[in-house]
Amino acid sequence: MTTPGEGQHPPDLVDLDPPLADPPPATDPVSVEAWLGALPAAHRSGRAPATWRAYAKDLAHFAGWCETQGRDPLPTDGPTVAAYLEAHGELLTLSTLRRRLAAISVAHSLIGITRPTAADEVHATWKRLRRRYGPTQQVRRVEAVLTRTLGDLVAPLQEDSVMDARDRALLVVGFAGALRRSELAALDVEDVARTPEGLRVTVRGRDDGQGKGDGGRRQVDLPWGEHRATCPVRSWETWASLAGLTTGPAFRSMTKGGRSLKPRRMTGEAIADVVKRRAAAIGMDPATVAGHSLRSGFVASAVRYGVPDRSIMRQSGHRSPASLTAYAQGAVVPQENPASRVGL
Repeated sequence: MTTPGEGQHPPDLVDLDPPLADPPPATDPVSVEAWLGALPAAHRSGRAPATWRAYAKDLAHFAGWCETQGRDPLPTDGPTVAAYLEAHGELLTLSTLRRRLAAISVAHSLIGITRPTAADEVHATWKRLRRRYGPTQQVRRVEAVLTRTLGDLVAPLQEDSVMDARDRALLVVGFAGALRRSELAALDVEDVARTPEGLRVTVRGRDDGQGKGDGGRRQVDLPWGEHRATCPVRSWETWASLAGLTTGPAFRSMTKGGRSLKPRRMTGEAIADVVKRRAAAIGMDPATVAGHSLRSGFVASAVRYGVPDRSIMRQSGHRSPASLTAYAQGAVVPQENPASRVGL
């Protein structure tokens, strides 16, 4: 969620009429999540389940603070929300506070009460916090895993180890497909098809199949690699063979130490942990990488190899060349498929 600029107001959402719910009987995290979970499905489908879970935690945090101050959390008023912002300006990022405001606004809309986030006191406090903390807040950036780094990550992995085979396939397929960690987690075996040129992967939109979002999809082609260790086709087929994959989640959890495979799908957080763990194994600081390092690394490598923006965007799903400008450097290497042009 983007932090508003100095001249922007905190989020104000349209009140719902008639109210969809009575106030929750209690404002602890479990009660608030149950309250939001009981909303009509038609209304919940407008936001991702993860968003509703975040709202529940945000509301519970706000309510807990209100209790310590002897204030009412729901319904509440503008001065209370403004005081909450002021009390947490040094403790929380502006983006987190903005989400808290959204949760408070949504909650009041649900019970048909005027949004306290629209109060002048809240607008003034938000503007003051933006001036005070906005310019100095550091944006966390992760290091891109370039092609050569990918080779270093997978070099120690053994082909006869199920966990190593999984991690290699995850790293190489994630890189070559310029996939988000959520897209990797959502992949099913049925989404990966063999073609004469390599693999064709159907990438589901981040919200697809979850009852939310636009459910967009794209297809990316992964070619045979020049090097066995970073070949998307060999990496996937080795993993699929060792794991006996025929249907269901493409990347699955394992017991501690990799002793046995679980049927459960890996989460995005687990995928990020793989990247960090494999980075630490070769002496990299795991704090400098994340699940997004694979996607950003592909884009950076493709730009440096001179792949046209249009080809990169077709692979990565970016909608504008402007989003690639941070990676724009390197010489032209004329090839056809972008994933075959980054030195795998």
